[in-house]
Amino acid sequence: MDAASAPDCTEKAGWFSPQRLLLLLSSINMMIYIDRGVISSNGVNGAVGTADVAGSGIQGDFGLSLFQDGILPAAFMVGLLICSPLFAEASKHYNAFRLIAIGLGVWTLATAGCGVAVGFWSLVVCRMAVGVGEASFVSLAAPFIDDNAPAGAKTRWLATFYLCIPVGYALGYIFGGLVAGPLGWRAAFLLEAAAMLPFLAFCTFAPALDLRGSDGAATDGALKVERGVRAALRGFGADLAAVLRHPVFAIAVAGTTLYTGVIGAYAYLGPKAGRDTFRITGETADLTFGGVTVATGVAGTLLGGVLLDRMGASLKNALLICAGGAAVGCVCVALGFGLAPSLWTFVPPFTIGELALFSIQAPSNALVLWSVPPRLRPFAMAMVVVINHLLGDVPSSPAIGGLQDAVQNWRLSMCVCTLLLLPSAACFLGGRAACALQPDYHVDALAAAAQEASLDGVEERWAEDPTQQLLPDGEGHA
Repeated sequence: MDAASAPDCTEKAGWFSPQRLLLLLSSINMMIYIDRGVISSNGVNGAVGTADVAGSGIQGDFGLSLFQDGILPAAFMVGLLICSPLFAEASKHYNAFRLIAIGLGVWTLATAGCGVAVGFWSLVVCRMAVGVGEASFVSLAAPFIDDNAPAGAKTRWLATFYLCIPVGYALGYIFGGLVAGPLGWRAAFLLEAAAMLPFLAFCTFAPALDLRGSDGAATDGALKVERGVRAALRGFGADLAAVLRHPVFAIAVAGTTLYTGVIGAYAYLGPKAGRDTFRITGETADLTFGGVTVATGVAGTLLGGVLLDRMGASLKNALLICAGGAAVGCVCVALGFGLAPSLWTFVPPFTIGELALFSIQAPSNALVLWSVPPRLRPFAMAMVVVINHLLGDVPSSPAIGGLQDAVQNWRLSMCVCTLLLLPSAACFLGGRAACALQPDYHVDALAAAAQEASLDGVEERWAEDPTQQLLPDGEGHA
């Protein structure tokens, strides 16, 4: 299926419009990240009881140690990292829209399971299954948006999709706190599962859409499950080698992994560093860092998308925005953590730095989508998720925490963390030179679509006047 023919498959779905698709996928993305916020919220996560104070939430009910509690928000990554490449590979043999429905079904059951968990290990298993459910969505949703967004607004549409991450996290914190008080922590998970049911039903029963580059003949059960599994396992190595042969993709993965590690450390350790450095209460630190992150997450993500569309959607421009965002973010955040004498002098440079860093979100995901052929986009997205987590935010927080244990200086620890943005910026900047070594698949797709439209116009003129003789440049003469 080529770029020009991609819209044809979507016309079969009576419900379809690009705007409705964006609303559907963004709403599902919001639900997924609300769950991430809920499991980390004070209301749901709770606290271990003491001799004088009864425990609350998950920690209080199950008597968890801090180590066990730290496993819960990360357990979903097991399912996510294992299944993302499998769903991506399966999308070449099965309808991707139906694969999303399967993932949402697993997610809904697993989230409800969290609400009825009987102990720590049953809760861990359910959180792993939540990751399995997410795996289908994270690797397939962005290619759908890239296929169907207007040519001049693709990055803005991706930005709209990805701003659901900080907003969803924030809503999850709020939702968890509001629900857990009167109804208990289990109710938060059960209500999440109920809220996802309409989206699950729609993706299951609505006329399905195809991805550009997928095998349309293999949709909705045309292949046996056993054949699909064998094909997925057989094709994994070949696809991995194929995406790594594209230098811009490989460089983008390196840059985004460093970036993800820094952002992950900020999210987990930032409030603690702010509390101890500026001698403020934990509540003030949570509100300050949370508020700045939500505001800059929304504004920065949209800013990056709009900027790339205005500059011209291409690999070179996306790499330039990513390099600039990482460099500006590094300088501003390092100044805040390193030199600010108080919280209120820290907030302005930190806000500017976070705004610059979040402006990378949409362009960096566009890099992944546009640096590989259409059929490899789901696999490329899946591999970015796997590598970013395995080498980025999963090890970064323990590593910076270990450094802090050794030096007992939050300013130094957070500045060392922030300096990882410099090699990230260097990767993105170096990627501009690598653009000469491979195609820009987004620009090529636009050119192919324009050529197809031009040929369609020639055929229409010839149909109106068959006496015309078509010339190679698409013009005719009598």
